[in-house]
Amino acid sequence: MKKGLYLIIVLVAFNCSEIIEVENISNNTISILAPTDTSVLTEANVQFSWNLVEDAERYKLQIATPNFQNTLAIKEDTIITATSFSKSLNSGNYEWRVRAENSDYHTKYATQGFSVLESDAVNISNEDIILLAPANSIIFNTTDTINFSWETILNAENYTIQIATPNFANALEIIENETVNTTSFSISNMDAQGYEWRVKARNLEYETAYTIQSFTVEE
Repeated sequence: MKKGLYLIIVLVAFNCSEIIEVENISNNTISILAPTDTSVLTEANVQFSWNLVEDAERYKLQIATPNFQNTLAIKEDTIITATSFSKSLNSGNYEWRVRAENSDYHTKYATQGFSVLESDAVNISNEDIILLAPANSIIFNTTDTINFSWETILNAENYTIQIATPNFANALEIIENETVNTTSFSISNMDAQGYEWRVKARNLEYETAYTIQSFTVEE
């Protein structure tokens, strides 16, 4: 009888040791990164993001218009495991909220309001960037200053220029990744090796494809 009782106690103790305690996250706080309160956005594709909550397994995100107190429509009600989410929204006023959850607990919602305005940006996505200099496949010395230039795209607000080695398909390093408001860019003290450079134009809502050319730097 004593032997049987001892066995039961051992089994109960063993089973209790297998119980995994779930961390109480109910007092944790979610920090919203974007969009923040009273933000005015001109892009329909809204990027939502927030900080990671330790011991959370997932996040519940909701989007309402115009707000949760006077809701006309719930535009999104979803569970995700990442700390970011994107959603295309029409122009209007919105409120969004997110909370962290695990199997037993959840935080309070963090809530922010924002507006989406219609953009009058012109669609430039079918425009081609014309690269002027340097000419394709040209060779420079390591002491040269390399001046890049390209033609203006009407209705573009800025340009992204990137330089990679040896090329973008098999890039070992992105040497430059700059956004500029002009149609020129300069760089010097380049290492001796092969490079590709590319430029695209952007405005608030649209962007062109990249145009790519190559050059080489030698000793």
